[in-house]
Amino acid sequence: MDAPTLDLYRSTPPMEVRATDDGRLTLFGHFSVFDSPTIIDSAYEGRFVERIAPGAFRKTLAERGDQIKIMWNHGRSEILPDVLIGKPTKVVEDKRGAYYEAEMFNGLPEWLYEGLRGGVYGASFRFQAVIDEWDDNPTRSADNPDGLPVRTVKEAKVFEAGPVSWPAYADATASVRSLSDRFHDLDTSPERAALMAPADGLAVPPSITPAADDSASHLEGPNARERRLRALQLRGVILQ
Repeated sequence: MDAPTLDLYRSTPPMEVRATDDGRLTLFGHFSVFDSPTIIDSAYEGRFVERIAPGAFRKTLAERGDQIKIMWNHGRSEILPDVLIGKPTKVVEDKRGAYYEAEMFNGLPEWLYEGLRGGVYGASFRFQAVIDEWDDNPTRSADNPDGLPVRTVKEAKVFEAGPVSWPAYADATASVRSLSDRFHDLDTSPERAALMAPADGLAVPPSITPAADDSASHLEGPNARERRLRALQLRGVILQ
């Protein structure tokens, strides 16, 4: 199966926060959990099961772990556009997944500090799947009842991570979800639409359900169903 590999967004376990000795806040937690099969249902990416293999972040964290950007809403907020809100002080792989600690900067809006202290925000990270492997004909299982193609990410490059304004998922230990649709303009990208609505038999198209993947609805733009319909129209699968 073909699927985009660059500029992928995933909702992750929520960031935790603690105060340092000098009063600053430190964000910490896992932005990715290994071997946690998750169904990706996305107009931009397609529909498949994804898992992150242990060791997938080892190379990128060793080479540029201290360069990962910590941003609010991936820098897409009108209030804090392209503003770094902290710097990573520790980014490593452990047995569970990719773990980070980041010291927040002073001078940010108080509502951001309060929301982080109160645990009301979710979290997300942006990455590239550098090396992946596909199983296009997996056996049906509890994790994959529909027998969807399975992508195993063997190496990933992380660009940035941070808190986001929609709430964290209840099952924070394993919940990962594609948020890529919200950060790519389907109307101006027919090439990406071709990936979103692959040719006959080459991939499983995304579901077109109004409630699917609207977890990032704080961002402006069309809802999930409208994005999926637009992707299919650009590909010529359905008429406009």
